[in-house]
Amino acid sequence: MALAAALLLGAGPAAAVERLVVQVGGLELPLELSQLEDWLRNPSGRSELEPWFNLLDPATRRDLATLLRRPFPVRGDQAAPLLDSWAGRQLLQQLGQVLRPAQGEAAPLLLDLFRRADGRQTPTQLLRQSPGSSLQLDLDALLDLGEQLQRQLIAQRALVQQLQALDLPPLPPLPPARQGVMRLEERLAVAHRSQPLPLALVWPATGPLRNRWVLLSHGLGGSREQLLWLAEGLAARGWPVVVTQHPGSDDEAVRDLLAGQRSLPGVETLPDRIQDLQAVSRAVADHRLQFGLRTTPPAVVLSGHSLGGLADLLWAGARPSRDLAARCQQALSAIPVLNSSLLLQCQLASTELPALDPPADLSAVVTLNGFGSLVWGSDGLGRVNLPVLQVGGSLDLITPPLAEQIGPFRQLKDPRSRLVLVEGASHFSPVRLERERPLLQLGDDLVGKDPRQVQELLLEVHTLFLQGLDGNAAAPVGVLRQGNVRAWLLDRAGAARLRLRN
Repeated sequence: MALAAALLLGAGPAAAVERLVVQVGGLELPLELSQLEDWLRNPSGRSELEPWFNLLDPATRRDLATLLRRPFPVRGDQAAPLLDSWAGRQLLQQLGQVLRPAQGEAAPLLLDLFRRADGRQTPTQLLRQSPGSSLQLDLDALLDLGEQLQRQLIAQRALVQQLQALDLPPLPPLPPARQGVMRLEERLAVAHRSQPLPLALVWPATGPLRNRWVLLSHGLGGSREQLLWLAEGLAARGWPVVVTQHPGSDDEAVRDLLAGQRSLPGVETLPDRIQDLQAVSRAVADHRLQFGLRTTPPAVVLSGHSLGGLADLLWAGARPSRDLAARCQQALSAIPVLNSSLLLQCQLASTELPALDPPADLSAVVTLNGFGSLVWGSDGLGRVNLPVLQVGGSLDLITPPLAEQIGPFRQLKDPRSRLVLVEGASHFSPVRLERERPLLQLGDDLVGKDPRQVQELLLEVHTLFLQGLDGNAAAPVGVLRQGNVRAWLLDRAGAARLRLRN
């Protein structure tokens, strides 16, 4: 909150904005805000701005009026902590291409405007509260951003058509597991944290354990509760699971963020996350953590959602590209409207990681909605010498599969690795809220369609992959179906047939 506090303490009386210099259609229009507000009230009437607007085509005039009439859908009490983070500051720098003061830097101006927003003001009402006498608004850049967004959404929809064209065989549904599970809440003392690490251990109530146990890790802002459905599903099929909670990048951190008590957590939490996983692995190996009275399986599989998957891959031997900073400079030259993971990936260039020797008993990695197109470069995943299951969703707008799963998957060498793309799944499809009150209400565009059906497919995909490992074989290639949702399981040859760009 340091940047927001500096703005609040340092801001003195200043003249309100009266003029807006708009760049649109290759033209530069100097507009008085009062005249612009009059035109918005009656676009078809006589206006002092009429000579300027007559230079624009009718569609551009309509788009401009629509854009400036809509309330700005942001509340300042939520936006300021989000933006006063590493990722938020990068985003503010990029947004400065669209709106900036006539003199000085754009970032302080934008943060001040976000802080003043209440979710009900129109852009012109909000602009009037800004200090200074003149602002520059580049609508050409904003329209170009919209076109980029549209192209990416079209490419995401076309991905499903590509998958259908592969003509893969249908895979039979797996029989439901009928055995019960045991669950134990634990708190593990760890050297790198002042408080014990919250954990959940889940294992089958009866029958033998499989040959592997699973270490499950939530994504940024998540919790162990949100992934218990997967832990219990795997345990019912014989694989014991430990679900970790990562304080500082969990749901409690998001609550503090929304309360204005901290900034948005990001990749700076990775060192603690990796040390959490290392501590849990050691505790299982030396029997401080046990699955009841059962003998612990000899091998572990790491499974993580989003940032959890990135931590898993780093611990498994993946290494960031040496030219990550240069790649980021190019990637962040445009505003990352889709694929906001680029902001997190670029933060990794300035993050010091702990020692990352893979555990001797590690046998595989699973990533749900993982990312790393910038981090891994051309061969960062090539150092992971074990099978990896990468899972993405066709509606994922945060880590879009065309960039973040398909491309990186092609770097993997183990022939047992599998790429899974789930139709209608979003970045948040693996998250299940049963015992918690949701912090934010998300629409279908973010949650995805039929999340329970998607989750059933994700459980089947995990099961097929783990069964293949237990049999020293690879999971089958084909199409799984659950209700009206499909999942395509691809090997390296199938992934190579997918076009990353139209």
